Amino acid sequence: MTDGHPKLTGLYRFTSLARPVDPAYLTNKALLILLPILATVSAGMASLMDSGSGPLSAAFSGALVAFVAWALTRELAPDYNDVAFVALAFAWAANVALDMHQVVLAFVALLLVRLVNRSTGLPFRPFDTLSVFGLCLFAAVNTEQPLILLVASLAFALDAILDKPLRVHYVASLGSLAAVIWLQQFNYDLIAADLTVRDWSLLGASALGLGFVILASPVPVSYCDTSPDRLDRMRVNGGLIVGWLLAIQTVITNGPSAWLETPIWVCVIAVLLSGVRAAVVGQR
Repeated sequence: MTDGHPKLTGLYRFTSLARPVDPAYLTNKALLILLPILATVSAGMASLMDSGSGPLSAAFSGALVAFVAWALTRELAPDYNDVAFVALAFAWAANVALDMHQVVLAFVALLLVRLVNRSTGLPFRPFDTLSVFGLCLFAAVNTEQPLILLVASLAFALDAILDKPLRVHYVASLGSLAAVIWLQQFNYDLIAADLTVRDWSLLGASALGLGFVILASPVPVSYCDTSPDRLDRMRVNGGLIVGWLLAIQTVITNGPSAWLETPIWVCVIAVLLSGVRAAVVGQR
């Protein structure tokens, strides 16, 4: 990455967190067309099926789950635009059919992955760091999943180590660890009691898939939002690991029900399968 950046415009003047959905790009335009359609369909299905949620609530939930699945997958696999739409479709379907609606963890994953992979091309500003730390703390308390802060600690540490390191994030990493220790006074369960052999097997299979995808991953071809630099391979892989770990901790802490509570696993599985597919095709 280069040391300098062109003059920043829009939200980038104030924050390194946001990535505006610019309709000038075809994939973004497709997203902006799809979301209202999915919201309308969700509202219509809620009216017809009498699912217990009103049409307006169903429309908002369906569109939000679809959007965060798309956005998170774009961060996990910046070079694979099509995979983001696959995740969008399956997350929306799961929202309608299985009531998958927990998006807080998906947004936490989105920001932590963005912290590590630097997809915007910008390091975090102090307000960004405090905002992400605050969101992680809120999510950990709200969902009773203190391991979120352990993953956040790793994400901050990676950002302090990898290319163009932001050393102050060593402090944020230690702060996240301290918060995990502090939360233990509330006696949160770190490991669910109802995990089965199937759950552990699926988690192990995802770990093998992750290792394969990382080892076979090529140099990214995607560029940063604010500079003419390509994304860094180590940072992209680091972000993928962080996203996977956040998905792992949801199951370890909350048990089997966590597989279908949040679109995080939809995104991770879509990325792992696409990475394996790309590696296999590339070897032929």
